[in-house]
Amino acid sequence: MTRVEGGRVEFDCLDPLRQRECMERLLCQVCAQPAERADGTLFIEWQHDNEPPMRLNRIRTDMPPLCPPCVPVSLRHCPFLRRDQSAVLLRARKAVPCGVSGTVYQADLKRDRWVPSEDDVYSSYNAPRFPGMLAARLYSKLRGVAVVDPDSLAAELVSTSP
Repeated sequence: MTRVEGGRVEFDCLDPLRQRECMERLLCQVCAQPAERADGTLFIEWQHDNEPPMRLNRIRTDMPPLCPPCVPVSLRHCPFLRRDQSAVLLRARKAVPCGVSGTVYQADLKRDRWVPSEDDVYSSYNAPRFPGMLAARLYSKLRGVAVVDPDSLAAELVSTSP
């Protein structure tokens, strides 16, 4: 999600700078307010029918978190979430930065300029392998993950509103 001039939100694209800031500071990708709560932080991931079942103790994501009030907004307005019914709402006790992905550049034969060689390559912080990478997305490993029913979250929001 990115905000264009004039304040209009574009739900179908993700600005790399905002993505990194939201991931590092656990800010909501919609409103940029703190998304972390005492009971954990909400994230959305996808579980497609043709994929193996999601292993909750092994989730690595590049999707910034959401604060509880912005979950219904995202589910209603994000074109990807409206089209794709495989979205799963997760609550993570902890999100630990684990790596980046981006475009890998290599020096050309004369060694006088860099040329792109691969797009969307992941590099772990534990074993960085791409010194010529221009990172575009930050990834976090989610720990203490539980699946959350969006309807129960909506009921929880109604019961706690002033």
